Amino acid sequence: MRPPFFRKLVQRIREEFENAPDLRMTISEAARFFALDFATCERVMIELLRTGSVTRGPDRRYRLAAT
Repeated sequence: MRPPFFRKLVQRIREEFENAPDLRMTISEAARFFALDFATCERVMIELLRTGSVTRGPDRRYRLAAT
């Protein structure tokens, strides 16, 4: 089970992608945008990818998964 703060962080970032469906960013860009360290941001993006909330394109940018 993930700690509550991590689940809230994942939820917050998922909502950012949902509110801005054209948002596309690499982990480095996301880390700067969300003011996170790279490792934490990577964990969040992997979790979003695992749950199907986002996809990653060949340009290594994450984007909202098609619904």
